Amino acid sequence: MNDHETRIDEDIERLAGELHERVRALNHLTQGSPGLTEPAAAYTVLGNLAQTSFRLAQTAEQIDAFLTRELDAGRLGHDQSEDPVPALTTVHNALASAAERAADLGDDFRRAVSALAPIHSLEAGETPSLDRHAAADLADREDAQVVSAGEDFPRTIGEVLPSVDPAVDVPPELRSPPPPPHPRRGR
Repeated sequence: MNDHETRIDEDIERLAGELHERVRALNHLTQGSPGLTEPAAAYTVLGNLAQTSFRLAQTAEQIDAFLTRELDAGRLGHDQSEDPVPALTTVHNALASAAERAADLGDDFRRAVSALAPIHSLEAGETPSLDRHAAADLADREDAQVVSAGEDFPRTIGEVLPSVDPAVDVPPELRSPPPPPHPRRGR
């Protein structure tokens, strides 16, 4: 490894450390008073957190790709002179999980941003358009997918689900042969 590559690795490590410190500072600033004062600021923060989450997923994927390239090129060893593949398989699986969770986190932040978009602070003297204390009537909301129970409710699971032989839905080539008869014991 040359001096240029060492400096690049050090820059990457430094940026990861700064990210950690920036998130810590963000947590400190959003906690308590004065903290956030406008929904628009929360909207911006949530949007940035969504983008950060997606980028963390990309970072995890890129680190995994790097390790795979290095392993394939024969440039990775193990401190105890063992095969590095089992350890790297664990790393690969953990990074895949982390990337998936980071992407899910980004989606959650993006949904929060979308839901927050129409929200604003009230000006002095402005009255809320709805009673803040009224409970939402989910049955009237189109997106809630809530339907009142019919007169036939409750019904047993057997009444709701059709009685179908499960083997009918399985193609013949995927059906398992019947198990062999159990040998008698004691003979």
